[in-house]
Amino acid sequence: MNRRKFINLISATGAAATIARVPSTLAAADSGVNAPLPSTPLAKGTPAVFAATENGFTVSIPLAAPALVWIEYGETPQLGAIARADSFGFVPHDDVVVKISIRNLKSGARYYWRSVTRPALPYIGNLDAATLGSPEEIRSKIYTTKTLSPRAPETRFSIWNDTHDHHETIRALHAARKDDDDFLLRNGDMSNNVNDRDLLASLYVCPPGVDLADGPPVLVTRGNHDVRGLWANKMSDYVEYPDGPHPWYAFRTGPVGIIALDTGEDKPDDHRSFRGVAAFEPLIREQASWLEEIVRRPDLRDAPYRVVICHIPLRWIDETPPDYAGKGFDRFSLRARLAWHDALVRWGAQVVLSGHTHRHAWLPPAREFPYGQLVGGGPRMERATLIRVHASPERLNLQMARLQDGAPLQDLNFKPLAKVA
Repeated sequence: MNRRKFINLISATGAAATIARVPSTLAAADSGVNAPLPSTPLAKGTPAVFAATENGFTVSIPLAAPALVWIEYGETPQLGAIARADSFGFVPHDDVVVKISIRNLKSGARYYWRSVTRPALPYIGNLDAATLGSPEEIRSKIYTTKTLSPRAPETRFSIWNDTHDHHETIRALHAARKDDDDFLLRNGDMSNNVNDRDLLASLYVCPPGVDLADGPPVLVTRGNHDVRGLWANKMSDYVEYPDGPHPWYAFRTGPVGIIALDTGEDKPDDHRSFRGVAAFEPLIREQASWLEEIVRRPDLRDAPYRVVICHIPLRWIDETPPDYAGKGFDRFSLRARLAWHDALVRWGAQVVLSGHTHRHAWLPPAREFPYGQLVGGGPRMERATLIRVHASPERLNLQMARLQDGAPLQDLNFKPLAKVA
């Protein structure tokens, strides 16, 4: 199948959407107009909401068959608005996945929505469509999603690290979700590797037994296992990032400025295990240039609290150089730290939240490293953690607990920073 290219959609209500182009399998579909209507389910699983911003969010719908897809949405359960037309005159359609981004929404407002799918059928010319049967429209249940509010006095969110496609852990984390969270951040290593492209939907959109859309919107950072494998480059077909096509971004939620970074792999790009696929060191350098500019953005520059999120830690307990020629790998990313450290210090970063090591740890701020480093997460219940963040005008509170029994592991508080003149 050809590489999917994404285009912007604008609906009659001003909503925007992003979809994959028509895949080769659909374009080459049987042109016989008397083909029976599809009887297989159209959706491959439940949808998920990604990349919530102040004025919108993106719905990802994995598909099991060629389908037309659109979103009905509104500020009440009666809905009333539709995102269904692209700027080239098509209703979004695909046979693998469709992403629809709804824009021009109100800040900090709750919206109701549902996805609608219908079989995508060949062109029939002047024949009477009524004689060929009427395809059924299938509507999902009605979900609710709240946009972010940069000006709110408080914000709450949760972080999952290193679930590694471990279904029991994912189900337990999802069962512990909070209705008042503004978002959930999945901080990398959702997968083990992506050599099998058929796993993409269940890894990132619809894990078995979990309806991610039934909860806060999801933000994502990539871990080293998410970028590992022949089809890891297809993750972006299913997942959306707030700042567009690259997997790093920055935003304000209530009093917290957040910079989410992509640490790439845990070994050099030329390591034999990657077989020529890895090119993450240039991305680390590109993010360094981006950081120099983004930390000057007023909403981030003046944020009372300043948090960095990345999968591989920037600091670790034991920083002995790894033996890459043997079985060594990075417990922390020295490459990323050397590239980003100065900009993060100038910004006033207070804490970096990471996973990767499958071992929880807290490294407090020090003279050389004025930002603290909190690490947690693991695929199995006994190692898995749940991080909850609550920021108010008085303090930024981070609580990390063991998932298996709820035992507290860390309870950290940070004071608000002064605005930069």
